[in-house]
Amino acid sequence: MKKLVALALAAALGISTLLTGCGSSNNSTNQKNTNSSTKTSESQPAKQITLRFSWWGDDTRHQATLNAIKLFEQKYPNIKIQAEYAGWDGYLDKQTTQMAGGTAADIMQINWNWLPLFSKDGNGFYDLNKLSSELGLDNYSKDILATGTVNGKLNGIPVAMTGRVLYVNKTMYDKYGATIPKTWDDLINDASKFPKGSYPIVTGSYDSWLLSMTYAEQETGKPFLTTDGKLNFTQDDIKTALSFYKTLLDKKVTTPIQSIAAEGGNGLAPIAQLPSFLNGKFAGLFEWTSAISKEATPIKQNNMELVTAGLPMNSDAKTSAAILKPSMLFAINKDCKYPKEAATFLNFILNDPQGVEAMGTNRGIPVSKAALDTLKKDGKISGLEYEGLQILESKPGLPLSPYLEDPKLQQVYDQTIDKISYNQETVDQAAKEMYTNIQNVLSQITK
Repeated sequence: MKKLVALALAAALGISTLLTGCGSSNNSTNQKNTNSSTKTSESQPAKQITLRFSWWGDDTRHQATLNAIKLFEQKYPNIKIQAEYAGWDGYLDKQTTQMAGGTAADIMQINWNWLPLFSKDGNGFYDLNKLSSELGLDNYSKDILATGTVNGKLNGIPVAMTGRVLYVNKTMYDKYGATIPKTWDDLINDASKFPKGSYPIVTGSYDSWLLSMTYAEQETGKPFLTTDGKLNFTQDDIKTALSFYKTLLDKKVTTPIQSIAAEGGNGLAPIAQLPSFLNGKFAGLFEWTSAISKEATPIKQNNMELVTAGLPMNSDAKTSAAILKPSMLFAINKDCKYPKEAATFLNFILNDPQGVEAMGTNRGIPVSKAALDTLKKDGKISGLEYEGLQILESKPGLPLSPYLEDPKLQQVYDQTIDKISYNQETVDQAAKEMYTNIQNVLSQITK
């Protein structure tokens, strides 16, 4: 992590007071960006404003965002952006601590499932509807903005949309004479063509639940959870999902969790790091569209090709059950002292051609009309992510609950899948236990 760069501009200009946004800074993860320009708009007083901006990501995201910040500061020299960034591990814990202590950044990158964690009533973040012109909200559809709205208050602007799609290693499928699956039956039949130790797909614990949940939603026509956090599946519906997962295991369609653990990982191990995925033995995955480049790149480097298979559906499916949600959102702290300036920054990185080009598609293919037009002109809108999104958007699913990815619920999903994979429980036992555990967790997190 880069260390802080001292902000010496105020002293050089003889400015007696440096105005900052809300909260305190974390010296271990912050970077203050300096700019020698002192010009401000004639209508603005000559004062310096500093806003803290926090996000998580990899080095590529960090550098792209820092580049965008530099361009913004050149265009708006009286506004300084103090960058606070880190990797994903431990980020939610840090965010939770800051939100509880009133030290969160002025501008925050947040996950969609954090809305019920930090803003159940819609008052946890600044209402961005109040900054419509500064943010350029006319670049977003009502449906897109609705995903970031709580109780009529726009808590966050979706940066991009993402969803789960099946991608397969075409090189290995062709080698074994397997077909690109269009239905779940196709996928199951493909397994018989793969040699021992090789699988049509690899799914970790959470992947396995989302895949099985998708199948059960297609079968029942019902969403697993309601948007207000109630369990909509019966115990039998959960059994339908877990029975499907057991079939995938028994038919050697997907890897048992033990196989992932044997390669030095666990049920949550990044698939792109598994040797058997990199050499083609694990020949497909059910992945977020926004994350697929992480797997596609090493596959291409190994002279193989990952292609979009789409979302399998049997002929009697009642719905596509497509999982589609914001990949992440940008929010403004409810206590931010300079919300208009914060909105000006977000508008720059989300809609301004300069900011959009600097940010690129690391956070996903943007949903802003202005950003999309800019990147299309640059020829940057194509590939596996775009193909997957087109498929999901053409097959609308059921309303997706923001509670689906609550960390406590994810623990229940993972534990249930692991118990079936390790033969510690039968499907009946696991379904009964999962039904009870889901109810218990929901009663806690929806209070």
